[in-house]
Amino acid sequence: MNQAEANAIVASSYWNETEIAEKLYGKDPSLWSSDPSVQADVAAFLGWVDAPLRTRQQLPEILGFVELVKKSGFTDAVVLGMGGSSLSSLMFSQAFPNMGGLKLHVLDSTNPVDVQRIRNSVPLNKTLFIVASKSGTTVEPLAFEEFFYSELLQEMGDNAAQHMVAITDPGSQMETRATERKYRKIFLGEPAVGGRFSVFTVFGMVPAALAGLPVESMLREVCSLFENKDTHGITAGIFLGELAKNGVDKITFANPPEFDGIALWAEQLIAESTGKHGVGTLPLATEPLATPDCYGTDRVFFVVGGKDFDPAIPTQEQAPRLTSKIDSPEYLAKVLYWLEIATATCGAVLGVNPFDQPNVQAAKDIARAELQKIQALSSIPEIKYEIASQDLRLYGSHGNTVGEAVANFIHKAPEGSQIAFLAFLPESEGATGAIQEIRTATTARLKLATSFGYGPRYLHSTGQYHKGGPNNGYYIVLTSEDAADFDIPGMDATFGQLKMAQALGDIGALQSNGRAVIHVHLATTDVVGALHQLAAEMHIAVAP
Repeated sequence: MNQAEANAIVASSYWNETEIAEKLYGKDPSLWSSDPSVQADVAAFLGWVDAPLRTRQQLPEILGFVELVKKSGFTDAVVLGMGGSSLSSLMFSQAFPNMGGLKLHVLDSTNPVDVQRIRNSVPLNKTLFIVASKSGTTVEPLAFEEFFYSELLQEMGDNAAQHMVAITDPGSQMETRATERKYRKIFLGEPAVGGRFSVFTVFGMVPAALAGLPVESMLREVCSLFENKDTHGITAGIFLGELAKNGVDKITFANPPEFDGIALWAEQLIAESTGKHGVGTLPLATEPLATPDCYGTDRVFFVVGGKDFDPAIPTQEQAPRLTSKIDSPEYLAKVLYWLEIATATCGAVLGVNPFDQPNVQAAKDIARAELQKIQALSSIPEIKYEIASQDLRLYGSHGNTVGEAVANFIHKAPEGSQIAFLAFLPESEGATGAIQEIRTATTARLKLATSFGYGPRYLHSTGQYHKGGPNNGYYIVLTSEDAADFDIPGMDATFGQLKMAQALGDIGALQSNGRAVIHVHLATTDVVGALHQLAAEMHIAVAP
């Protein structure tokens, strides 16, 4: 499908931009459903629409806090969170670094190597730890909070709490805990704003302000969009929703590396909001770009870059596209709000409630059960893999080697499928590069869309789509041996055990939802070497 054909489909849509704008900006839940019970659920989470107005009123508190932190000698800030609570910070730190504020770090991985990397990269006595969780009970932020609070107690003693900040909803367990411990600051969010729509609340704006971004002018631009009932996002949402209904349901992001965080933030927003009840549109962040002849007919391209960014992607005569040219934090803010509006509109077009996540809790429950098994045994249960070759183990497919079995699994995927690499591995340039090689070869040879996410980050991003969206995914879960491991205070488990429980839990959740899934275990701490071995065995990527 090309741009002209896509425009014709949208032109024939019965959705009217003006009517949508009246309902959306008026927070009318009937836009998404005629069912009173669904409308009640939707209405409870429409606070995001006008949240920027209320956050502007909080700016004196936010900016005053930032000034005090700077005067106190803090140089670094670490956001401890998951999903929307952390990806917005990752986005801001990558897109606009060196803005004169604190150096912003993000931890959203339970892999012990990643936790240790963050621990070693900051000076505790000059670092502010911002634990962000709406409920205050999400397992990952809770584990991060307890670990770093314990580290601070050992080094800072009674002054440890002055290095801790909580961002959470009123009445949460985190608020109670932070109050009892006398954390330096507690910022309270809004229960009527879901996590993935929270970028313009304290969850997004406090870390942005600490990093030195001009949050006052950013919010001013977004408030102007709300006040004028801007329809740019609505137009994009109708476009994406109607294309998805016609089989063009893979949004391929084309962006420079510094905007990867924007694509990852949009990925979690769109995938978790639209991927349910067997429908949805899947954003593909960080997918290596290929030549135009390598893509299937299920692609719509989203170009996100600066004024001079001109990626080599299919022309508009070959495939439909959207474009955003971002040259300032203020324009980024407008794009983020447009994306929220577009996502909500797309949900209406697809006939789903974009503000719930019906398949996420089941995955959490299975992961919790796996963790309880590990806690009872004080070790990870033995897994019976079907194939072993050198440092590779596999469960769920057939072949003479692990690589051959993975290749056989991928080759089963019909046109319109997506191959997902779900990596519970330490995040590194080497590991990412090795998986990108396999993604590139898969797209080039089979014209299949590929997605990639580090676990457990993706569980709070594309995880909902994986279980609730179209059953068009072939999922490859990757795990590895831990180079080091250490206890999570108060949890009777280590980070490595928690990570493996989450991986096994997601495999179980995918299987229970009838998804095609295999498990590849790298039986070594040389993750990069094992990934290159896997690629070589697959014969679809060449190891360097």
